[in-house]
Amino acid sequence: MAFRQSRLWREATTTICRTHESPDALCPLRQALRLLRRRADYDVIVTMGARASLAYGLLCALLRKPSKQIMTEVFLDPPRPACPLWRLKTACFRWSARRAYGILTNSSGEVDLIARRFDLPEDKLRFVPMYTTVENPGLREENDGSVVSIGRTLRDLSTLLAAAPAIAAPITIVAARHDHIPTPLPANVEILREIPLEQTYGLLSRAAVAVVPLLPAERSTGQVFFFEAMAMGKPVVATRSIGTSDYLRDNENALLVDPTHPQALAAAVNRLLADPALAARLAARALEECQSDWTPNAHARHKLQAIAELWERSTLIPIS
Repeated sequence: MAFRQSRLWREATTTICRTHESPDALCPLRQALRLLRRRADYDVIVTMGARASLAYGLLCALLRKPSKQIMTEVFLDPPRPACPLWRLKTACFRWSARRAYGILTNSSGEVDLIARRFDLPEDKLRFVPMYTTVENPGLREENDGSVVSIGRTLRDLSTLLAAAPAIAAPITIVAARHDHIPTPLPANVEILREIPLEQTYGLLSRAAVAVVPLLPAERSTGQVFFFEAMAMGKPVVATRSIGTSDYLRDNENALLVDPTHPQALAAAVNRLLADPALAARLAARALEECQSDWTPNAHARHKLQAIAELWERSTLIPIS
């Protein structure tokens, strides 16, 4: 995987990605083949994403080679036991995961869920905290009174739109190109789709409140956006979920609401809009944590420690 934001990670690892490549630019099979060619040179192979992890794991299994694999960014999809393709995919992941050294997760709640889905011992998984992708965390003092929600994965736009008429501010929602948006839209809502990163940063840096409405799911999501907001000193309202539980604490560094509850969501947003002192307190605490705890190098330290632990475990417990 390519993680160029951290010097610590770059110095401790070798990536198959060339200088101007990212994993997103390489198809999973190409990643798997590159890893397979170089696997003998390394003690551990870290794969990123479900497709690349599965492709590499299956190639090693079919060729009867130890994979030396640690999987990352392997998210659970909703169970569909009546679907033969889902059952086949789950069986292939289970086979690959059992032969791997382990799996790293983005939330502590995923440890038990992934272990049960793939029938793994929990000590074969490690939770590694995420980090902010904003290069220079710092307070963005501009405030145009708007509310912003950005993101595509498992966003509960229906609840946000149901809450919107009761929110005393203009709301901008940045959604994916094919996200279904219920209509008609409330008068205070604007929808933007697939806009450049610089434009999303601009919207967020001017906003009064960042909102992260999430659907109940077994997958952790939402961290990239709320870490961006926190790193800019913007107060956050988010859904209690597997993706927020390790990072956001109600009334300490954010406001949390129960899922699919538009009245609670509207009340939390309006509370921040009406109480600048509360908004500033939550945002300041969140920004401080982004500057100290949720940095790329902190993430790299946690990840390298987890990798070392799983590698050491593999030397003590034979891989089946």
